[in-house]
Amino acid sequence: MKIAMYLRLSEEDRDMAKSKKKESDSISSQRNLILDFIGRNVELQKAEILEFSDDGFSGKNFERPGIERMLRMAKQGDIQCIVVKDLSRFGRDYLTAGNYISRIFPFMGVRFISVNDGFDSACRQDTESLDAAFKMLLHDLYSRDLSRKVRSAQYLRAERGEFLSSFAPFGYVRDEKDRKKLAVDTAAAEIVRRIFRLALDGVGTARIAGILNREEVPTPMAYKRAAGCTRKRWGRSGETNFWTPGTVGRILRDERYIGSSIYGKKRRERTGDSREKEVPKEEWIVVENTHEGLVTKEAFDAVQKKIQRTARRPGGNSGICAHAGRNSEKDRCGIWEEAGRIREEKNRPQGTDSPDNGKRAVRLKKSLRDAESRLQALYGQFVLGEITKKEYLAGKEAVLRKKEVLTRQLAEWTNLVI
Repeated sequence: MKIAMYLRLSEEDRDMAKSKKKESDSISSQRNLILDFIGRNVELQKAEILEFSDDGFSGKNFERPGIERMLRMAKQGDIQCIVVKDLSRFGRDYLTAGNYISRIFPFMGVRFISVNDGFDSACRQDTESLDAAFKMLLHDLYSRDLSRKVRSAQYLRAERGEFLSSFAPFGYVRDEKDRKKLAVDTAAAEIVRRIFRLALDGVGTARIAGILNREEVPTPMAYKRAAGCTRKRWGRSGETNFWTPGTVGRILRDERYIGSSIYGKKRRERTGDSREKEVPKEEWIVVENTHEGLVTKEAFDAVQKKIQRTARRPGGNSGICAHAGRNSEKDRCGIWEEAGRIREEKNRPQGTDSPDNGKRAVRLKKSLRDAESRLQALYGQFVLGEITKKEYLAGKEAVLRKKEVLTRQLAEWTNLVI
């Protein structure tokens, strides 16, 4: 028999440990407790023990590398028993956790043991016990309450003008003397200033992108990667060293370049929801003069007016592109149009061995998992009285429609690349 011991430590656990919480939830403590339990259990003593862990991951969803790998092996029949310190280590989403414990694991023939809760699915009375269900519900409620407190603390810090994002905007770095503030990154800042100067001279975003690409100026992604940034998720246009009108436009519209701190542009509607919703500008937290600006307020406002005039013009930015620079077709928009054709060609399916095909399939499957998680979250919100029955049914119908579309897309894509 193979036993999987699952260990999890979240960022919330670390924060609480700083404020007098005992170190009982540390990875090493969980490991020692489980090994001691297995050593005292005669029927488990001779089993092979496999360790799975997630350090720094929330228990509100199951999108954790360690648990995903463990569950995948369990589904393949490579694991016969799972042992955790307590139910909250397995997951704080009581609907998903309960579904695994009461339905999925029994179907797969996998035994589930929670040491501190005294729960063992091999005992029928434990599986049917309301006590375990209530504990999972309490863990879920605790997580929601903790999330609300963390969010409130974040808003207070934002109102003080502290920098809270994980990564500094292009043109800045975190101040070494005070990590809550931004300091100017001289080389990158000059690229930002040049973009604003070109925009003030009436050059459109596509034309600016073409200039930067011809001169092989590093994009924000390329620049930060060269500086040692480990950020994994970037916008699609940032996957290669290629400037786009969108990248230039985002820089020109970013008020942080006049020295303001901005927080709250997006927010999650519900605790544990992986999706973010755009927030109206009037609800953002904006604190002025928190760091050195790269452009003046007057220059920034002048650029915004030019952007607005361009947006109202027939054809939008393409009008500026067509008339900016008349030396040659290449000087106008040839580079950008050719780049678009190249990207389109790269994105076409080219057989099962194409990396793009694999990425598309992975994205579709992840979207399907997200939709399933959303269904469970909706039901939990309805049970807890956070949403009405009408809201629940409407949300459920929308998610089911989305699942149907995603399933069809995945099937069509699979047939296309085979």
